[in-house]
Amino acid sequence: MVSVLASCVEPFDISGEVETGENIENFLVVEATVTNEPKQQEVLLGRGRSFANDSLQPVTQNANVSVVDGNGNRFSFTETEPGRYVSDQMFQALPNTTYQLNIQTAQGSSYASELVSLPETATIAAVYAERIINDLGVEGIAIYVDSEIMPGEAPFLRYQYEETYKIIAPLWSPLDIVVTDPNPPYGFDLVAREQEERVCYDTRLSNRVIQATNLRRTGNQVNRNLVRFIPSDDFMISHRYSILVRQLAQAADAYSFYRTLNEQSGNQSLFTEIQPGFIEGNVSNTGNPNEKVLGFFEVANVSQERLFFNYDDFFPDEDLPPYAINCNFLAAPPPITDAGTSPLKDAVDSGLFVYIANNGGEVEGGPYLMARRACGDCTVLGSNQVPDFWTEE
Repeated sequence: MVSVLASCVEPFDISGEVETGENIENFLVVEATVTNEPKQQEVLLGRGRSFANDSLQPVTQNANVSVVDGNGNRFSFTETEPGRYVSDQMFQALPNTTYQLNIQTAQGSSYASELVSLPETATIAAVYAERIINDLGVEGIAIYVDSEIMPGEAPFLRYQYEETYKIIAPLWSPLDIVVTDPNPPYGFDLVAREQEERVCYDTRLSNRVIQATNLRRTGNQVNRNLVRFIPSDDFMISHRYSILVRQLAQAADAYSFYRTLNEQSGNQSLFTEIQPGFIEGNVSNTGNPNEKVLGFFEVANVSQERLFFNYDDFFPDEDLPPYAINCNFLAAPPPITDAGTSPLKDAVDSGLFVYIANNGGEVEGGPYLMARRACGDCTVLGSNQVPDFWTEE
C-alpha cells in the first residue's frame, strides 16, 4: 500500500444558473461538445432562473439547434427531452474542419458559437487502480490514467467516467411470501421467486468534469492522472466494479474556460448551483452581442478504456464495505390479530419487506423473518440485467 497526494486533478461541473451582484439574470446556458466519435451528438440548453432556486429551466419548445461544418454540411438536432437536443444523424468531428453551433429559440433569438476545430489527438495508454491513502488520510482505491500525447503539444485533458458495480443482496432467499386469501382468517404461502433478485448491477455517470493539472510528463507521455478516488468503505466496490474512462483532448481556449469556471465556482455545478459571477464563453447572441450567454461549444478528441477489479484484489481477507442500507432480520407481524386484522398481510401488500426465512425463535414476533426489501431484493438498487460489456474473472 502506498500513500500519495490525491490532488492532481480539479473537478467541476459545467452547467447551471448564474447570478451577478443583486440582479437575477436569465442567461442562456449552453453545454455542447462534439467529438471525433461517430455517434449522435448532444447539446444541452437551459436558462438560469433564480438566485434562490438552484435549478435550471430547460430551453424547450423545440428550439432550432444545428451544427454547421466548414464544408457547408448542416447537422440538425431534435429535442428528445426538456433541454436535451440530439443530432438527427450520426456524425463525427473531422481534422482540418471548422464547426459552428447555431441556436434559434422559439422566441426568435439567434445564437452562434465561434468557429472551432478538432485539437490534436491524445490517447489513453493505460487505466489502472491502486490502493492508496489520500491527502485527507482516507484509504481507498485511486484510478489513474496514463496518456500518449502528440510530440511538442501541450496536453489539455479532461475526463468523464461511467462506473458500473455488482450488487449482491445479503439476505436474499429463493422464496417469497404471497397472500393467497385476502380475507379473514387470511392465507399465505411461500413461492419461488419469478425473477433474478439476488445479483444486480447499477451504473452511475460522473456528474462533474475533471481537468488534469500538475501533469507528470515524460517525453510524449503524461502519467498518473487521477480521475477517481473511491473510499474503501464505499458500497460500490463491495464485489466487482468497472469504470469506463473517457479522455477528451481539449483546445486551449476550452481548457481555459473550464479552468476559470472551476476557480470561480469552487467546484460547484453550473447547471445546479449558484455561481459568483459571469464567465464569458464562445457563444453569443447574433443580434445582441451585449447579451450574456454562459457556456461553451467545443470539439474534442476522445479516447476511452475500461477497467475491472474485485474488492478482494486490493483488500484480501478483509470485511466487505457496509451494504447500502442497514439489514437486520425483522419478525413479521402476526397473520391475524384479536381484532381480525392482518399486520402480516399489510406488510406483504406494502411491498416494503421481503421474506428471508421461517422464524425459529431467533426473533420475537410472527412466524416469518422479514427484512427491508433492498436487503433481499437487489432490484431496489439496480437492474438484474447483466450489462453487455460485463465480464467476470
